[in-house]
Amino acid sequence: MKKYFLIPIIVTLLFAVSCDDQLERFPVDSLVEETAYQSVSDLEAGLRGAINSINRGGGQASLISFNSIFSDNTKIGKDNGGQQLNLLNQLLNSQNGDQGTWGDRYNAINNFNRVLAGASVITPTSGETGSYNNILAQCYAFRAYLHHDLLTYYSEDLLNSASLGVFYQNTVSTSDFPARQTVGEIVTEIENDLTLAASLMPTSSTDKNFATRDFITFLRARVALYSGDYTTAISNANTLIASYSLANQTQYAAMFNGDTDTTEVIFKFDNVQGNNSSIAFNWIFTGTGGDFIEMSTGLFGLFAAGDVRRTVNVDPASNPGATPPELTIGKYPAGADTNYINDYKAMRLSEIYLIRAEAHARKAAPDFAAAAADVNAVRNARFNTPQTTATYTSLNEAITDVKAERRLELCYEGFRYVDIKRYRNILNEGIDRAANDCVGGIPCSLPVSSEKFTFPIPQAEINANPNMTQNSGY
Repeated sequence: MKKYFLIPIIVTLLFAVSCDDQLERFPVDSLVEETAYQSVSDLEAGLRGAINSINRGGGQASLISFNSIFSDNTKIGKDNGGQQLNLLNQLLNSQNGDQGTWGDRYNAINNFNRVLAGASVITPTSGETGSYNNILAQCYAFRAYLHHDLLTYYSEDLLNSASLGVFYQNTVSTSDFPARQTVGEIVTEIENDLTLAASLMPTSSTDKNFATRDFITFLRARVALYSGDYTTAISNANTLIASYSLANQTQYAAMFNGDTDTTEVIFKFDNVQGNNSSIAFNWIFTGTGGDFIEMSTGLFGLFAAGDVRRTVNVDPASNPGATPPELTIGKYPAGADTNYINDYKAMRLSEIYLIRAEAHARKAAPDFAAAAADVNAVRNARFNTPQTTATYTSLNEAITDVKAERRLELCYEGFRYVDIKRYRNILNEGIDRAANDCVGGIPCSLPVSSEKFTFPIPQAEINANPNMTQNSGY
């Protein structure tokens, strides 16, 4: 991994930006790794830099972009001049593992590992113990979060514990040659980190811009669902649903238009000017707002009248009556911060309801009524009036409805490609675009059996590491 782990956290330290928009500056001309961390306050700055590294250089925004454009949630925009055509054409870049996800995620992981290594030689005072333990907890929690991202995109079969996963980087490393571990081994490592994080996390750590105890519970629910541990998914979902409320229509709109409401937000990345990428710029031009990527007509047609998600996701500048329809994506508007810098709400209660719904449907003794009730809870909140609860009589019916609701609720938040990947073998459905969303040679479908539902390991990694195994089909 020497290709990706040579950038030390001390560089991040010099540019560490806090989650409350404050730039940490250090009155030194240079730092070396051995002396970068000399105090708990140094560790705090390093933690902020490590969290920020998750989103620098595209980071999370690139995965949001990929999930929307590679799948069926977008189409070529009226102002497109060649932008994002590789993703629209469903081409994966085997040189960097696509979207730079492999290198970006492992680099961020190594940044957290460097903070942990620095912490190991610092003894906090009695008054610093709480802050010190919180820093350690944050590092373990985010390390688990990042490894689960990697597992989701690079494992061929998330439900098969013996399937190849990724490798768990839990120490600072610049020259080792790790082999891929199994899915089951990675899930165990993730839980080990979350257990450590929970044991160290002070009860006073409640800032939604950082990992919290609820962050840990949420990630446990998501990991359990993806790996087929439905009892654990339901248990963790129950804990969060008992403590939070779904946003009503007004709160939901404010959550995205201005980042002013966090009623159902459990964790968010506090993106700031000059440091984080604009999510909206995955689809529109900087400054002018012209659309090179638009909402697909297939997705647009699913938003019913009275659904606040239509108002939030379809920008008022759209012209659905045009030929072809002009559908500007409005989920991340300019008003949240100058120049379209919006917070990314990475964990929301609505996802937890849908996690629990899916787990109820997929567990050994399915509870289809409970699954339908959870889906309907989300719908009721978005319409602000009672909706008719569906009746499921089979797993296929339940997953079809959960998949449809996740498409509406979580569109442009980095889930669509992953959801199609997870459900394709149940529903025998790959990616299917509406006919008028795949004009000009853009492919209309991707078959269930395609290797493209798994990212390729970067070719540079394969070349440099004799122990690394490539995914099938690459």
